[in-house]
Amino acid sequence: MSDENNSDSSTSESEVSACSSKFNPLKALYSKKAAIPVKNAPLYENLNQYESAQKKENYIIPVGHKEEVENRELEKKNKKEEEQRLLEEKNRQRFARFQLPEPVRREIKTKNVLTRIGAMEGPLAVLKDCVDHRLRIKVITRNATGIRGVLHATLVAFDKQWNLALADVLEIWKRKGQKKRKIPPGLGTPVPKGTAAKMCSVPIVTETPLGGGVWECTRHIPQMMVRGEHVVIVNVVER
Repeated sequence: MSDENNSDSSTSESEVSACSSKFNPLKALYSKKAAIPVKNAPLYENLNQYESAQKKENYIIPVGHKEEVENRELEKKNKKEEEQRLLEEKNRQRFARFQLPEPVRREIKTKNVLTRIGAMEGPLAVLKDCVDHRLRIKVITRNATGIRGVLHATLVAFDKQWNLALADVLEIWKRKGQKKRKIPPGLGTPVPKGTAAKMCSVPIVTETPLGGGVWECTRHIPQMMVRGEHVVIVNVVER
């Protein structure tokens, strides 16, 4: 302790003052009389940064000035975005005359039976109501020589040719007795029992005698497609 006191007593203010020509850095380092000339002086990490700051090279900010660093980075970012925007605008104007107008693609609408039903007018509009409200209809069909029979069914779909897709069909028709029937020779031998049933169940036909050698036949079919050329008239049974 005595050595330190002796060293402080032997040290003059001119030797520890940074502004004096007799400044001794070694004594200023260990002396308690040394005073900082500028308390708010900027702090640099090394001598190279200090020299660059004095020469205004790369604009080095001293340690502890966080806000200035953030502002400088924000300015750099905004400047870069502005340069990029100007470059894009310049390129757009440069190549604008070489660009052709893009063709407008029209939306292709799918057309089928279900989409055409919505635009039906006139008598076909009544069939559209039958499809929407699931009404039962009565369809009179014909064969090559006259009326064949009647179909009681629910209409599922149709088209402008009067082709009908039916569901839950009850078919009623008349034909002669078994002894008076004429089977064309071109039909050949019938399919053996059980062969067709493996692929699709054959509807059961119920025959009722009406007299005079005429029988009334009925059968129930889950689904049926009727061609328009076989349709005579269509009546709405349920409203």
